[in-house]
Amino acid sequence: MPDIPSASIVRLSLQALESYCGQFADTMIIMLDETIKIVHVNTRFLKETGYAESDLLERPLHTITDGAVQWTDPDVMFETIVSRLQRPVNEGIPLQLNTVEGHRIFATASPIIVQTEQGIRCLLFLYGHNDMRSGNLIERFGETMLRDEHIGVILLQPESLKILDISPLACQLLGVEQSAVVNVELSSFFAEAEKEYAIICEALASGEKVRNYPLTWRYEDKQSELLMDVGLLHSAIFAREGAYIIFKDVTNLRSLETQVQRSDRLAMIGQIAAGAAHEIRNPLTAIRGFLQMFRKTMIEHNMNKEKEYTDIMLGELDRINHLVGEFLLLSKPKQMTTSWIGVESVLRDIMPVVSSEALLHNVTVNWDDQMELPRVLADGEMLKQVFLNLCKNGIEAMTEGGTLTVRGSVLQLGKSSRIVIEIQDTGPGIPLDLINKIFDPFVTTKQNGTGLGLSVCQRILHDFGGTISATSRDKGALFTVMLPC
Repeated sequence: MPDIPSASIVRLSLQALESYCGQFADTMIIMLDETIKIVHVNTRFLKETGYAESDLLERPLHTITDGAVQWTDPDVMFETIVSRLQRPVNEGIPLQLNTVEGHRIFATASPIIVQTEQGIRCLLFLYGHNDMRSGNLIERFGETMLRDEHIGVILLQPESLKILDISPLACQLLGVEQSAVVNVELSSFFAEAEKEYAIICEALASGEKVRNYPLTWRYEDKQSELLMDVGLLHSAIFAREGAYIIFKDVTNLRSLETQVQRSDRLAMIGQIAAGAAHEIRNPLTAIRGFLQMFRKTMIEHNMNKEKEYTDIMLGELDRINHLVGEFLLLSKPKQMTTSWIGVESVLRDIMPVVSSEALLHNVTVNWDDQMELPRVLADGEMLKQVFLNLCKNGIEAMTEGGTLTVRGSVLQLGKSSRIVIEIQDTGPGIPLDLINKIFDPFVTTKQNGTGLGLSVCQRILHDFGGTISATSRDKGALFTVMLPC
């Protein structure tokens, strides 16, 4: 490569260079290294030429051009570029591209030479090319739908089912970058959803539209509830020009519906408990009193075996009484005194109890005792009950020891903010068939659990305007509490 005058070189980090390229979404861009191999192309280039990104990276530029000498010899190319840059007016360099379909695109390449931490890079901005697809039905449809941040759209070629374009929400759901999927076959993203892919193929083959098909999509540890539409795009003479898939994210709506249903169930259970508690506790009090008298008599007469039976019965009576008390909490929590309190002080108060419990189960507790979080309007004692319950659940889940991690942060949501407390263990996690039911009454993973603890926690947080969610990880479970601040 010849010596390049420093005046002809722009110096940028590779990250800043990629960010700069992102500002030219409507212009085809090719980035070359010092040997004229392609190291980056933008989405617009892929759309116009029909290539997939994987087809082009590390490929010499001359293999997709007319083979002019300046695109085959690095020395000649950089000499040509430098001579153009030194002219008063940059006239650009003529360039002819060959598309996947065998068409030719005639363009003018406006070059920039950039020095990065990984060496010299040459940017080619292509102008005046033949707009092969502008104005057709797919473009008109895409321009409207792809701007919507709340709808996931995938545009497809009708026969090969290769992706022509994809919206930001669809990229987020699939966990991909836009430039990495253009002109890639759709099947590669539905390996774990064979049933849904078969529905898409059948709909496109038959021409029958699919409307509001419910779909649960899992990517890493995130689960989304979607409604899927599938259909064909036709031209004015009813020729197939493409196909589309539309995902509508209804996760929040489904979550709200589930929360309403759960609240209804809790209210019903609470009403039954409130009415029955008095009738249950009265006979329990009488039975307990007589058992205590029997126990005293047995001690006096050295009836040790009978005394042990009495102790067991008294313990079971206490368990019933505790269960009735939890029922009452579902109906109407005890009188709350709300004030502006620091969540970190609540956590600090319960940590001695948590640490003692953890020591008994060979569990290590990690938490930042210096954390500082905004204050929340809540009842400190009730929040202690919530966090203590979640920590004890995590500790008891780690039967062979492990680590309990408690961390806090602040999440900014527009003009409002929320405190986020995460409690994570390294136990066996939550079974997939229970993950969506874990806050329902009587649902538990403990052998002797009542299945009411998490329901009570959710009820308490709901009264403070907060939420709680559960996620199962490869190693353990993560409970996330969010409170407005």
